[in-house]
Amino acid sequence: MDISVYHALTDNRDIMRWQVQRQIDRLEKQSPKPSSETIFEDAQLLLGFFNWLNEQGYLTNVNIKLKTWRANFKNKRMLNYLASQAKTTIDASNIRVLDKKNRQTKFDFLISDMEIKALLEAYVDPVYAALFTFALGTAMRPMDIVKFPFLGNGENKHIMPYSEMTKSGSTTKYTVYDSKGKKDRTIVIHMEELRFLEENYIKPYYYDRRALYKKRFGHDCPPSILFLNKEGIPVTPIKIAKRTNAAKASAMAKHPEFRPHIDFYQARHWWPTQYLIATYGDMLLTQTTDALVLAVSQVITAQLGHEDIETTYKHYIDMARVIMLSYKGQSLDLVRSHDHVALHFTKLLERPGMYDQIELEDDKAPAPDVPA
Repeated sequence: MDISVYHALTDNRDIMRWQVQRQIDRLEKQSPKPSSETIFEDAQLLLGFFNWLNEQGYLTNVNIKLKTWRANFKNKRMLNYLASQAKTTIDASNIRVLDKKNRQTKFDFLISDMEIKALLEAYVDPVYAALFTFALGTAMRPMDIVKFPFLGNGENKHIMPYSEMTKSGSTTKYTVYDSKGKKDRTIVIHMEELRFLEENYIKPYYYDRRALYKKRFGHDCPPSILFLNKEGIPVTPIKIAKRTNAAKASAMAKHPEFRPHIDFYQARHWWPTQYLIATYGDMLLTQTTDALVLAVSQVITAQLGHEDIETTYKHYIDMARVIMLSYKGQSLDLVRSHDHVALHFTKLLERPGMYDQIELEDDKAPAPDVPA
């Protein structure tokens, strides 16, 4: 095929077949790279190229609105097909094992205590520090966290500033509407997260910014909007990404050890990993994955909004194990020590909802201040 007509003949199925062939080649080589994530991201780049061609008026057979270009490597039928096509030995590692090896080679992508503190200090507008801290405690996506209301309605009618809420327990439920895939889910939020949010954002900043909103737009700020920047404009996922990139650049200039891949999304990895370490401790290193309690996987899956329980659970089990091993058997240092627990950066040493079974040894150590 002449390369000059490739774009006109390629369709969504060709993009999917390309991804499948890359996985087959990877299986045959028993290589951790490219990971399933990389293969998917490369396919997205290719899709973006075809989108550009379409916008420029070139003829293509790729329909970017259809999802038929995506190969689902979590599907068991797909995994079985790949295994049958790859010319490997009987004991060859499958895709999930290779992805696990890939994750283990870069286990340190979980945000560290130093990086949390540096990022919080680097945000110029305190609303973004409040958002990142809230994300650490809830694992919400940027698209969901910006929709967290000042006053909720419907299933969330109980959501309001902490001081005005009825305290019936250490946690409360919150329904996330229209999340990824247009799906709703209910998550658990510790009341201390809401107390911190009120003390560090709502009281010192929200009301003044609400006045700026009214001045700018000519009407009262809707109670469905809580997070406003210093100009009184509602925060969006794009604004979060831009401000976090700027904060990261500042943090990297000040702290050479601050890793360039750190972004706002790291908060979603932090929550489930810490949850597993707090729940299991040394059991992560001594028990098989299947022996660990399935109920915990359901908690993590519900909080994150993932559909594949098995894949989600094993992914974070792998991550938690590698982190535990990196501390050479110093079990629970990540949740006990003043130097390692990220909760100190939210001024919350104890969260009964997550750490009921954990005895904090350093609970009187002063926590580093979160910038106002």
